Amino acid sequence: MRTIIHILFVGCLCLVALTGTAQVTFCGEMVPMERDFVSYKLMDVIKGHLKYRNFLPVLKAKTDIYFPVIIPILHQYNIPEDFKYLPVVESGFTNATSAVGAQGVWQFMPATAAAMGLEVRYDNDERNHLLKSTHAACRYLQQLYGQLHSWTLAAAAYNAGAGNISRNIKRQGSSDYYQLVLNNETAQYIYKIIAIKQLFESPELYIPGFGYNVFNKENANVSVFSKPSSGIVQPGQTNKDFKSIRITVDVKSRGRNPVVAAVFAARLQQNNTFEDGQLVSILLLDDLQANGVYIRKNTKLSGRGWIVSDRVYVDLGFGNTITLCDAGGRKGVPAGSLKSGEDVRLMKM
Repeated sequence: MRTIIHILFVGCLCLVALTGTAQVTFCGEMVPMERDFVSYKLMDVIKGHLKYRNFLPVLKAKTDIYFPVIIPILHQYNIPEDFKYLPVVESGFTNATSAVGAQGVWQFMPATAAAMGLEVRYDNDERNHLLKSTHAACRYLQQLYGQLHSWTLAAAAYNAGAGNISRNIKRQGSSDYYQLVLNNETAQYIYKIIAIKQLFESPELYIPGFGYNVFNKENANVSVFSKPSSGIVQPGQTNKDFKSIRITVDVKSRGRNPVVAAVFAARLQQNNTFEDGQLVSILLLDDLQANGVYIRKNTKLSGRGWIVSDRVYVDLGFGNTITLCDAGGRKGVPAGSLKSGEDVRLMKM
């Protein structure tokens, strides 16, 4: 249980996701982001994942294969779905063997695998069997939760062992993972899982130069999570497939909230067959002025839309200073909104 996958993007962390009133959860349990040391540590871990470039699309392609298998089994055992990210951190969905002997997607040690009912022999190692090892991982997580009564602590115990976590709880007088003093690997472990979750579920928040989205602009039908044509790009190299479109956040505000200069009402035009990369049509309900351009209300605008985590983000031009948001002000709109033609907001940054 030692292999850690580094998510590959280049750039800085947009603090909007991790500060202020933002809520971050793991397995339905709140991450105490109001504690500065927690938010700073999580930011550092995410920044650590941003050292490289272009592996995220490759890893996301693997999740499209593995998650549909893993998630129903998690549900079968009433295990929180966030545990689908655990094998991403553990192995990157490879049957790797660690230096200490952990093996398979779930990185089971031989003794633990055997205790969970897996056969571990030189000619038949069921740690490398996806279905059997996933069932075993769920049984193990159930056991850990039964001992520790917290999914966060159960995840930590997956890394360090229930005995180690229990001894630290007793010795330190606290069952709060974020307060416990643990060995460095276990102290980082939950943060790494949460960082992966944040990068997969809110990728638009983590891009170069404190912007808000990264898209492939050379292929109209490909988005940020599409597999790069040239494969993995090493640090220091570039990949022409990937370019940034950014909405700048005011650095003076320390990234806590984007500076909104104006808000314009608009309405999505119905589109029942939208696909990634197609144009999105929007009817202005207010006069709009941006970058020296004046557009009267009741005019239709259009921009190419891109699907990221079931939300559609639209490049409307204007030097990328106009952001399409839902009625509540969140960037992008749910994919289903295109079918119903909902009211939206255009925010000038």
